[in-house]
Amino acid sequence: MEVVQINYTRFEDLLDGVYKLGKRLDKIDEKLSGSRIKYVPLKEALKILNIQRKTADNWHKQGILKKKYSGGKVFYSTEDIKKMMEG
Repeated sequence: MEVVQINYTRFEDLLDGVYKLGKRLDKIDEKLSGSRIKYVPLKEALKILNIQRKTADNWHKQGILKKKYSGGKVFYSTEDIKKMMEG
């Protein structure tokens, strides 16, 4: 392993760059957060809609309520849930 030495001024410059990069990423995240689709787990969706799993599966087959899989688990879009509750 090689040891690299940097002077204090260079180290502060690196820290400042990391800080500025973090701020830029925060701004990007703020802009994207409004356009992100939020998802809830299957059990929560069933509870909110007051339906059984079979109904959710049927609605998915009909294209009414779309499933999303992540890590072997099922999630539903909060937008789809809201539409079902409104109409």
